Amino acid sequence: MTKCKFFLLLILLAPFPIMAAEAHVHGVATLQLALDDSLLHLNLSSPLDSLLGFEHQPRTEKQKAAVRHMADQLHQAERLFQPTMAARCTLKTYSLESPVLQTGKHKEHEHEGHEHADLDAEFVFYCAKPNELRDLEVNLFTYFPGLLRLKTEAATPRGQSAAMLTPSKRRIAW
Repeated sequence: MTKCKFFLLLILLAPFPIMAAEAHVHGVATLQLALDDSLLHLNLSSPLDSLLGFEHQPRTEKQKAAVRHMADQLHQAERLFQPTMAARCTLKTYSLESPVLQTGKHKEHEHEGHEHADLDAEFVFYCAKPNELRDLEVNLFTYFPGLLRLKTEAATPRGQSAAMLTPSKRRIAW
């Protein structure tokens, strides 16, 4: 699915209150999900503080190691996102964009003298049996303890849904 088509699907989610523009909130990330034919698209947006514990360019070896660790965890998307097993989904592509990764666009801004930076990630899964896809378990909380809440929105052939996920509630169903 082209990015344009994906974002058109997400526009359908506009009635959900969590779609409203929100301030950069530490501990809170968003996950937008769209199913198009056999492709499951996931867009994750999170303040770096929720994933790293800091938001500036890494200054110490410990911080540089934390950035590498974050990227390594996100590269293993099949552990982080587990679609319904019967749908037989496998990771097809992914991309990560953040100022600390020094690739892609830079979403960094100042607020009251402090840097604020985000991570934007896109994951695309191919599902051999998309009609069997009913839910998604999100394991980000296991690997990123600074993440406390995940606002999710889904657009699928079954309709639209939204859920607030937490370390104790990790599944969105549709």
